[in-house]
Amino acid sequence: AAVDEALKLDPGLSEAHASLGHYYYWGHLDYEKALKEFAIAQRSRPNDSRLLLGIGSVQRRQGKIELAAATMTKATELDPRSSALAFNAAETYGLLRNYPEAERLLDHAIALAPDLAERYYYKARLYLVWGGDTKKARTVLEKASTIAGLENDQGILMIRALVEMFEGNYREALAVLSSGPMKPFDDQFEFIPWAQLFAEVYGLMKQRELERAYYDSARVLLERKIREQPEDPRFHSGLGIAYAGLGRKEQAIREGKRGVELLPIAKEAWRGTYRLRDLARIYVMVGEQAAALDRLEILLTKPSDISGSLLRIDPIWASLRNNPRFQKLISENQ
Repeated sequence: AAVDEALKLDPGLSEAHASLGHYYYWGHLDYEKALKEFAIAQRSRPNDSRLLLGIGSVQRRQGKIELAAATMTKATELDPRSSALAFNAAETYGLLRNYPEAERLLDHAIALAPDLAERYYYKARLYLVWGGDTKKARTVLEKASTIAGLENDQGILMIRALVEMFEGNYREALAVLSSGPMKPFDDQFEFIPWAQLFAEVYGLMKQRELERAYYDSARVLLERKIREQPEDPRFHSGLGIAYAGLGRKEQAIREGKRGVELLPIAKEAWRGTYRLRDLARIYVMVGEQAAALDRLEILLTKPSDISGSLLRIDPIWASLRNNPRFQKLISENQ
């Protein structure tokens, strides 16, 4: 309504067209309309780095990742003092698995804004995806923990717990999780009940009663979230994982498939990969290795945050390690 009023007063107002572009992009995933509005805004602001970020962001969701990287690189050249632009470009190069360029841009983003937790979260994750390097990831997280206000950031704590899990330090992982806020990790890609993370650790420790209790706690939360917001694909994927942890195979697969149906890669090229990854995880948990590998093979051919190195160190996929198809995927996608 506000944009409509602005355009009535000034039909050529570039800021209004830019806002309308974000409305179509964020509100409806209507990429063509969003790009049309950004193009109108660009007529009077051809070198506006924020417009280029909007355009690159849409291209990224369309699956045009190389084009998005070029657009965002241009934006960073126009405004080299913007941490946000450097960070978005880093994420895009990470999807392309150009990890050295992603690292360079992340270092620049952190230098410009050293107090933003998301930068360190992503850099630690980058090292896990890049080469399965938990030592480098740990170094990043230790640096973040020395910065006032970041030591208790939930994303930082979650990655710290994952690093401990990946290294087999399960009691240390529990200690990190216990120091957290006990609320779900909630961003645009994932909704992870904190109880689910406890369940994973207890599962690795073979403490089945505690594993089941925590998966059931996650189930209760996710069922409630679905009642409140039935069209959010993250909740269905998460519930599928909780059901799988409870041995409810058919329900788990159903919910995992529902997450993919609500947000397929064809509709959203970045977030969609997370839903397909979760479905692969569900299949692994319920013992359907071939179905899991079918999904992992797709993910490794797409721009994504998945790599052979990450699959190799993440215990989620441990049951696949003796499978020849999995071994081939790992060797071909380091």
